[in-house]
Parts: sequence; structure tokens; C-alpha cells
Amino acid sequence: MFYIQKVQTETVKKALEGTADAALPVLSISAPFSRSAVFPAGPVSVRDMAGLYIYDNTLMAVKLTGAQLKEYLEYSARYFNQLAPGAPADPAALTNAGGIPDYNYDQLSGVTYDIDVAKPAGQRVTGLSHQGQPVTDDQQFAVAINNYRQAGGGGFPHVTTAPVLYNAQVEIRQALIDYATATATIDPAAFAEADWRLTRDGRPLF
Repeated sequence: MFYIQKVQTETVKKALEGTADAALPVLSISAPFSRSAVFPAGPVSVRDMAGLYIYDNTLMAVKLTGAQLKEYLEYSARYFNQLAPGAPADPAALTNAGGIPDYNYDQLSGVTYDIDVAKPAGQRVTGLSHQGQPVTDDQQFAVAINNYRQAGGGGFPHVTTAPVLYNAQVEIRQALIDYATATATIDPAAFAEADWRLTRDGRPLF
């Protein structure tokens, strides 16, 4: 997941260089397509990369405001079941509320935020910040996103009507392969970040 976010972010940043939107902060949206995909120690094959990203989606970027990001994240956070005060925090029972599949739980990188699972759906996202500062409603961002989601897959708000900043028809799987080939090494220290966390009544859940 972190690697996908890193590659999407870097690809969009490079594409926006020299454009009117080059100064926009670049964020990235992705979903956990596989709970079992991992990079093995040692050489990484094309097959390993294909296992990390199993769909033929292409990469796009859209412009969203801070208020739109917050609504997007609230919609995504429906994925978690509401957790009652004092109830055990069982990871196996916490997700897929209402039958929502893993691929319809989007995570956002480039900002930090909390999801308070004690709250009802629609009231869960708190502390949304960029570079340590609270995101304002009118702040603008370039957001890397796949074409399936941008076209309305999953019913997420705002992205189908947001201004499109990038759409070069690059398959995300191929972008991952190209990035790995160019850098030669996949080092988690270069891309793994704790962008979000689960809380209950404002306290870390785990």
C-alpha cells in the first residue's frame, strides 16, 4: 500500500512540473486490494509487482479542496464498524461494515488524520492535517487516483466532477514496475509512513 502511494505521488508530481498546478500539494488515494501481497526479501519480480496491484487501472489526478477531502474520507470510513465504549477491539470484527469490500476502503497519503470508530459513520474523521497544519476547507490539492474510482466506482463523492489534472493512460501496475526498475531498490524506509490511525473517543485504538 505505502509503495503504491509513493509511486502514484511521485508520478503525478513529475507530470505537474511546469504546469499551472505545479505548486499544489500532491496527495494519493489507494485501497488495500490484497491483504496477503508482500515484497519478498531479495530480488523482486514482475509477478511480485502484479500481485501488489491486481487491477488494470490507470493513474489520474484530480483537484480537490480540503472540505471535499474530508467528505471523501468520511465516506471511506464507513468501512469500519462502530465500536461501543469498552468493547474489545477485535481487528477481525472491525472492518467490512455493511459488506463493504476491502477495495472500497480508500486511504489517503500526504496528509495525517484519525478515524474515530466510536463515532457513527459520517462523523469519524478528525485532525486532518497537511505538513503539521490543519487542512482548511478551501485549501486545494492535487490528488492521485485510479481511473475506476474517478469514474464513480464505489460511489465516492466529488471525484467524478473534480477538475482532471493528469490522465496519461499510464497503467498503475506498469508505473510500479517502471519506478522499481529506475530506483533498483525497494526500501520501506523510503516510503512507509503512518498517515492515519484508528481511535476510540480520541485515544489510539491499538
